[in-house]
Amino acid sequence: MWWNSLSVFQKIYFCVAVLFTAILVVQMILMIIGAGSDGGDGIDLDGDGDPDINVDGDSGLSLFTIKGIVAFFAVGGWTGFALGDGMMKEIYAALISVAAGLVALVLVGLLMKWIIGLSSNGNMNLDNAVGKVAEVYLTIPPKCTSKGKITVEVQGQLMELEAMTEGEEPIATGSKVRVVKNDGGICVVEKV
Repeated sequence: MWWNSLSVFQKIYFCVAVLFTAILVVQMILMIIGAGSDGGDGIDLDGDGDPDINVDGDSGLSLFTIKGIVAFFAVGGWTGFALGDGMMKEIYAALISVAAGLVALVLVGLLMKWIIGLSSNGNMNLDNAVGKVAEVYLTIPPKCTSKGKITVEVQGQLMELEAMTEGEEPIATGSKVRVVKNDGGICVVEKV
């Protein structure tokens, strides 16, 4: 029988590889159907989504996540199983399987960092409108007496925002203005 022809070393690696590959497949299925779409791994130990050890505080590269550890054992298990057929010493097979697992761990960390970078929380930051040229949509009364409206591109979206001017003259519809500051969600503008 096939199982009996395996060494103890290969049997251990095979069991580890099958177990963690099954967990990896379940994780992928859950991500595809949306059950794992919260950015975390289903366990929230510190309130920020994914239990991890951040090895580079500035870049946000998290290596020791649930997904990373599962990938480490799955890839390392299959590598150890494949190399443990007696063609090389078991210690070398174990070292190569650990190295392969570490490569998988780093690749999963980089992939998750890239995926998180693609996501957006959807919050519009009106401070990003400061310095942009906009077009007046509804006339803006002078001396901040009332509000008008402008259209301006903020964070890649064309937005219609409330606007005021500190100038002495009203700014007519169709005029070009520059946003000089964000005053509590209202753009303060000046004529260009």
